[in-house]
Amino acid sequence: MEKLQYLAQAYFHQDYDLETEEPIQILMEFRDGEPPEAVEELRGAMERVLSSDLREEELAALWLDRAGACYDPRQDGMEMSFWFRRMLDTLL
Repeated sequence: MEKLQYLAQAYFHQDYDLETEEPIQILMEFRDGEPPEAVEELRGAMERVLSSDLREEELAALWLDRAGACYDPRQDGMEMSFWFRRMLDTLL
């Protein structure tokens, strides 16, 4: 959870949309700029989240409330589970 919170607060902060055209590009910046151990730790955290069978509203609360992200993928028509899978795929 710590790395997910770090990603959300350090990369998906209130001005995230001024830095890239697409939110997924921010995750690419994390992947390419952070140490491999941090990327691996985040990947593991996301795998655990996806395997926990959380409902959509629970995933939203995890990403937006607990982790503190300012980006809500639902505003782009994405379900939270799809967003988590997309983030995980980007980290591979």
